[in-house]
Amino acid sequence: MAGRRVLLIDDDANLRDMVGLVLRNEQYEVHSVATGRQGLDNLAQTPPDLVILDINLPDMLGFDVIKELRRSSQVCVLMLTGRSDVTDVVQGLDGGADDYLLKPFRSEELLARVRALLRRVPSVDEPLAVGGGQVIIDTKSRTVHVRGEQVEFTPTEYQLLLLMAQNPGSVFEHQTLLRKVWGDEYVNDTAYLKVYIWHLRRKVEQDPHEPKIVMTEWGVGYRLAS
Repeated sequence: MAGRRVLLIDDDANLRDMVGLVLRNEQYEVHSVATGRQGLDNLAQTPPDLVILDINLPDMLGFDVIKELRRSSQVCVLMLTGRSDVTDVVQGLDGGADDYLLKPFRSEELLARVRALLRRVPSVDEPLAVGGGQVIIDTKSRTVHVRGEQVEFTPTEYQLLLLMAQNPGSVFEHQTLLRKVWGDEYVNDTAYLKVYIWHLRRKVEQDPHEPKIVMTEWGVGYRLAS
């Protein structure tokens, strides 16, 4: 499990320091932020293997963070919170969290939960394959091979491709793609998105006019064939 990437979202600086120390001592790579928006931005820029998330954040509830990240990611989420009401537990798990750990907790229990969750998923550093293996994305080297040949992508094209490749088969709404790749100010620029989708199709499809990999869901958004 050493080297796996963990994103910690909690506004308690002392807890961030303590959890970060515990995880780093086990050779995990830890990124810590204090707000939900910082966490979502970090997740989009540097996808983690696991998110550890508090419910009570200064800018939004952890439940809302999960709702937002589940639009584009199936990363494992461990909720770490002092709220013990069964309603909160159910809401967190039903909303998309994978596990729930109450504060205060023992370091050994935290590490056991982290190990159990990470056994479920491959490392984010492992290559991603879409389109029946026609497109291979190496996230460590940021290279893309299409049917065995390396193809160059601009940074924006790569970010768009990677975002969808992290959840092949899932439909990404236009606004979600625009927000994640370009920012909130672009959420209504669907024509802009269409241009970049065409760029992707020219590079990954055998016939970009008859796409089999970058698929359109009319009136909703786009998805990558798994």
